[in-house]
Amino acid sequence: MNDLAARLRQVVAVADAYRQTVGQALGLGTSGTTILVHLLHEGSCTPSALARRVGVTPATITSQLDRLELAGHVVRRNNPRDRRSLLIDLTPRGRATAETVWEVFFRDVMDGLGDTDAALAENVDRVLEQVVERLAARARDIPRMTEALEKTG
Repeated sequence: MNDLAARLRQVVAVADAYRQTVGQALGLGTSGTTILVHLLHEGSCTPSALARRVGVTPATITSQLDRLELAGHVVRRNNPRDRRSLLIDLTPRGRATAETVWEVFFRDVMDGLGDTDAALAENVDRVLEQVVERLAARARDIPRMTEALEKTG
């Protein structure tokens, strides 16, 4: 099991490097690319939700959105549920860019699977789903994370 945690750490590290390379290739940077792909998969969201997803401050997300808007990838619109806030949406150009990024990533993952048995791939998918659920729950719970870190340290 220790090997699995180490392998997942490698996956996270290489995924970060992959995102950086995609961002450089597109001239959008890692955050810009992350924003586009997030909007593709999750739909419209507020700048503050994007800032949390990308891991930047509200001021930084504003400058990122300014650049993406200027490049024609996103548009800001009034939030119909809260007149004080905005929603960020992909433009057709932004959607096409994000879909291309996702398609290349998907192909790379499929190539990485090679001739892996379909049943084994399904089992790995289920295991990864459980890991994602656990990590997502932990990521939403700062007090429990603090407690776990204090117990370990």
